Amino acid sequence: MNGRTRIALHAASATLLTAICLWPLVTPADWLVQAALLVAAVTGAGLALRRLGVPQLLVPLFQLLVLLLLLTLGFAQSKAFLGVLPGPAVFTQLADLVNSGIHDMGQYATPAPAHPGLSLILVGSVTLIGLLVDTLAVTFQRVALTGLPLLALYCVGTGLHSSGPGWLWFPLAACGYLSLLLAEGRDRLSRWGRVFHGSPGTVVGTPGGHPLNATGYRIASIGVVIGLLLPVALPSLGNGLLGKLDGSGSGLGGNSIATPVDPLASIAQTLNQGTNQTVLTYTTTSTSRVDQYLRIVDLDQFNGVAWTTGKSTVEDLPKALPAPDGLGPGIPQGSMSTTVTTSSSYTQQWLPMPYPAISVQVSGDWKYEPEGRTLIGGTGATTAAGLKYTVSSLVLDPTNQQLTDAPAPSAAMLKTYTALPADLPQLVRTDAASVTAGAGSAYAKAVALQNWFTNTGGFSYNTSVSGDTGSNAMAEFLKNKQGFCVHFAATMAAMARVLGIPARVVIGFTPGVEQPDGTWVVGTKDAHAWPELYFAGIGWLRFEPTPTIGVAPGYSVESSTGTTAPLPTGTATAPAATATGKPTTNPGCPRAEGRAGNCGSGRTDTAQGGTQAAGGTSPLALALIALAALLLVLLLVPMLWRLNTRRARLRPHPPAQAAPFELSEEQVLAAWREMIDSAWDLGIPPDTGETPRRTAARLAELGDFGEEQRAALGRVALATEQVLYAPTASAPLSLQQDVRTVRSGLAASADRRTRIRAVLLPPSGVRVNRRVRAAVRGFGQRLLGAVRTAVRRAVGDPLRAVGRGTAAGLRRLPLPGRGNRNDTD
Repeated sequence: MNGRTRIALHAASATLLTAICLWPLVTPADWLVQAALLVAAVTGAGLALRRLGVPQLLVPLFQLLVLLLLLTLGFAQSKAFLGVLPGPAVFTQLADLVNSGIHDMGQYATPAPAHPGLSLILVGSVTLIGLLVDTLAVTFQRVALTGLPLLALYCVGTGLHSSGPGWLWFPLAACGYLSLLLAEGRDRLSRWGRVFHGSPGTVVGTPGGHPLNATGYRIASIGVVIGLLLPVALPSLGNGLLGKLDGSGSGLGGNSIATPVDPLASIAQTLNQGTNQTVLTYTTTSTSRVDQYLRIVDLDQFNGVAWTTGKSTVEDLPKALPAPDGLGPGIPQGSMSTTVTTSSSYTQQWLPMPYPAISVQVSGDWKYEPEGRTLIGGTGATTAAGLKYTVSSLVLDPTNQQLTDAPAPSAAMLKTYTALPADLPQLVRTDAASVTAGAGSAYAKAVALQNWFTNTGGFSYNTSVSGDTGSNAMAEFLKNKQGFCVHFAATMAAMARVLGIPARVVIGFTPGVEQPDGTWVVGTKDAHAWPELYFAGIGWLRFEPTPTIGVAPGYSVESSTGTTAPLPTGTATAPAATATGKPTTNPGCPRAEGRAGNCGSGRTDTAQGGTQAAGGTSPLALALIALAALLLVLLLVPMLWRLNTRRARLRPHPPAQAAPFELSEEQVLAAWREMIDSAWDLGIPPDTGETPRRTAARLAELGDFGEEQRAALGRVALATEQVLYAPTASAPLSLQQDVRTVRSGLAASADRRTRIRAVLLPPSGVRVNRRVRAAVRGFGQRLLGAVRTAVRRAVGDPLRAVGRGTAAGLRRLPLPGRGNRNDTD
C-alpha cells in the first residue's frame, strides 16, 4: 500500500469517526450506514482517478459527480432517468427533501425521527465533509487543514446533544484526526534522510525525534489539550436551537418521555418566517376566546439556562382522562368540545389541546403524560400532521374568594415546582418581593405580578431582543423592561417560585382568528408562551403577563366584589404592538363582553396573537463565536511557541561550564537549528541530506544575501561543522548575533505573505510535536518499567521462593540409589 492510499483510507476513517457524534441526533441511525457507504465510494473514486492520472483539479469534481449519482440512487431514484441519471425532476425532489429536513430541524429536538429529509441532510453533509477531507489530504496534500472541516462536523454534532457533548465523541474524533496526521507523517518520514549524523530520521539534540514536516500534527496535539481544558473555563451556552428539553427516551412509554419538539426555540424560529402559515383550524362550542388557548407542552424545570421539561412516565391513552390534579369540589366549571384539523406540514409529536382535557378522540399511536395532561406520539412516525381529532375539556371559573382561600400546596408540589437555581439573580428576588409587598395571599401575589407586567411596571412588547430565557437574560429583561412572550412567561414563573407559588411555563397557541363560517384559524404567528400557577383545591391556572397579547382570564383580576372581571392587556407602554395588529382590550368595556374577547380587539392578517422572532445574539451565533475564539487560540499558539523557542535558543548568557566569552556546543547547535528554522519559516525548507557548508551555500543562493549576511552565514556554518566533526570547538558569543543577521537577510528577501506566515503559522513549529511525543514515550517507558518491577516483586519473588523450597525438599527425600548402595531397587 503506497502512502497516498494509506492517507486516503485514514481520511475516510477520520470523517466517519467524527461523524459518530451525530448518531444520537436522529433515530434510527440507519443513515450512518448510508453515509459510511457513500464516503467509502467517494474515497474509492478518488483513488481510482488519481491512479489513472486524472488532473489534480478535476478529481474532486468527478468525486462530486459520483456523490450526486449516489444521492440520486438513494433518495430520488424514482425521478431519475434510468433510475440513476439526475435531471430537473431529481433536483426538485432533492430540494424538497432538504426543505423538509430544514423544517424538521426547527420542529424536533433530539432524537428526531429519521425522516427522508433529515436523512438526506445528514448523509449528504457527512459525505461532503469526507470529500473535502479527501481533497485536502490526498489531492492537495494539505493534511493539517483537514482539521477545520472535521472540527466543524464535531462542533455541529456535539453542540446539538441534549446533555452537552459526551466524553466519548471527543476521543473518537481526535483519534481519527491524529491517525490521519500519523499516516501523513509516516509517508513523509519514509522520504527523509539524515541530518548531519546519527541514524536516519534523527535530529541532533532531539533524541528519538522524527522530522515530520506537518504542522497539522502539532496543531492537533495542542488542540486536544485545549479541547479538554477549554470547557472548564468557558460558561455554558445552553442546549442550542435544536436542543432536547430535559427529557430522554423515545416517547414509547416506560420510565421517561422524549421531547420531540423544542417549543421555546420553535417559537423564535416559526415567528421569524415572513408569512403567517396556517398550522391548524378548529371549531368549538366555547363562546369565549379566554378558553380557546391550545396547549402543547409545559416546561417545569429551570436550570438557570433554560426552562425544560422534567422526566415523567407515559401510559397508553385512556378513553377518559383522569380528573385534573388538584381540582376539588365546589369550583364553578363547565365543559366545551373542540374539533381540530391540523395542517399536513405540522409534523410535531405533541398534540395541541385545550386545558384541562377530559377525553380525546384521535387516531394513531398516542401516549398520555399525566403530569402535564399532554399527548405525545408513541413512535417517531406518529405526528400531528394531517389529523382531525376531538377534545372534550373543562372550563374552570373559580371565584376570587376561592383562590384567596386556597390552602398551601403539598410539600411534594412545592419541592418540584418552586425549585430555582442557586445563581438566580438577586434582582429577580427583590423585584418579586417589592411588587407583591402587602399582598396577603398567593393569589393576590399572582395577580399583582400579572398586573405589574401588563400595566404598572412600564414593560413594553419588543421583538428585537434576544430570545434567551436564562438567569442573566431574565435580569436583563427586568432592567430594560422590553421583551416578548417567552420573557414575560419565564420571568413571571420564576418570580412566582421565589414567592413560594408553584409555577411552570407553557407553550402553545393563542385562539387565532375566527372566520365568517365560525371556524377558527391558527397560524405560526399565534405561537405563544404563558405561565401556569398552581392553587391547591383548584389546580393549574393560566395567567397572561404579556402586554397586548392574547386575552387574560377573568379570575386573574382581583375584585373587591368577589366576581371576575376582564384584565386590560393593552397598555400605553406598547403602542408599536397595537400598530402591528396585536389584539388590545378596552378597560371600559362591559365584563361580559370582555370575557367573550369582544372588547376592541383588532387583528391583521400578519399578527395572530404571538410574537415575532427574537433578534439579538442567538445560541447558534454564540456557538460560532466560541468556535471562532477557539480557532484564534489555535492560530496564536504556534506564534507564541516559536517566539519563546527563538528567545531560548539565542539566550545571551552561556552556561557555567563554558568559557567566559565562548558558546557551548549545545548553544552552537541551538543557534544552527534556529537559523535552519528561520529559513524554514521564510520559505526555504531544510534538506536533511546536506552538510552545514552545503546548507549555507544553498541559503546564500536562495536568500539573495549581501556580503554581510554571507559572512555571518559562513561563521555559523563553520562553528557548527567544528562542533559536529572536530575534536574540539570554540565559538564566540557574536555567533548568536550572526544568526539574527542571517534571519534579517532571509526576511528581506521574502515576500510579504511569507513573512506574515512566518510569524502567525511558522512551519518549523512542527518541532514541538517531537518534544510532546518524546515526553509521552519517556513517560510510557517509565510507567511500563515501574509496572514490570511491581509485577516481578509481587509474583516473581514468591514463585522463586516456592521453587527453592520445593527443590530443597526433594533433595531430602530417600530416593532409590541415594545413601544405600546395597539397595538394588
